[in-house]
Amino acid sequence: MAIHVMFNDDHPVVLQAVQEANQLFNGRELYQHIRRKESFDPRYTNVSPFIIADLLQNSKLMFNVELFYPSGLISHWKYRKTLGYKDHAFPNTLFLNVKKLDRPIHEITATIIHECVHALDEENQQYSFGHGDNSPKYKGETAPYWIGNEAIRILKGNQAHVGIEFDVEE
Repeated sequence: MAIHVMFNDDHPVVLQAVQEANQLFNGRELYQHIRRKESFDPRYTNVSPFIIADLLQNSKLMFNVELFYPSGLISHWKYRKTLGYKDHAFPNTLFLNVKKLDRPIHEITATIIHECVHALDEENQQYSFGHGDNSPKYKGETAPYWIGNEAIRILKGNQAHVGIEFDVEE
C-alpha cells in the first residue's frame, strides 16, 4: 500500500492531478528514482533516500485535497502566495491555493506530492527530511522539493525541466 490522495469536488484540473499523484504513488518509477539518489541536503535530512522511498511506498496515509481561497484575513494571509500547504490542525488534509491552479497539471501533481512528503516526515518522528523554513532558496536538494520536482520529470517523460518553488518567503 502507498499514500492515497482523494478529492471530493468536481474541479477537473485537481481531479486529474490527484489521479496522477495516485498513479505515481502506486507505481514503481518514482520510488526507483528516489532510491537512485545518493543523498538529500544533510542540513535538513538525517535519513537516506532509500529509506524515504521505502516509507513512501509502504505508507498507509490517506489525504483529502481541499481548495482554499486566500484572502486578506489574518488566518490566510501567510498563504496568499503559496501553492499548497499542510496544517497540523487538519492532519489528513492537503490544501491547494485555488488562485494557483492556472498552471500545468503536472505542477499541481508535484505540489500534492511535495505536501505528502511533508506529511510523511511528520508521521515518522525518528527521521527528519523536510526543508526548514519556507524560503525556497537552496531547497532543491531537500526531499520535499526534489521528490516533487522528480514527479514532474517522470510525468513529462523524464525531460529536463526547471524546478518549481513550492514555498514562498513572506
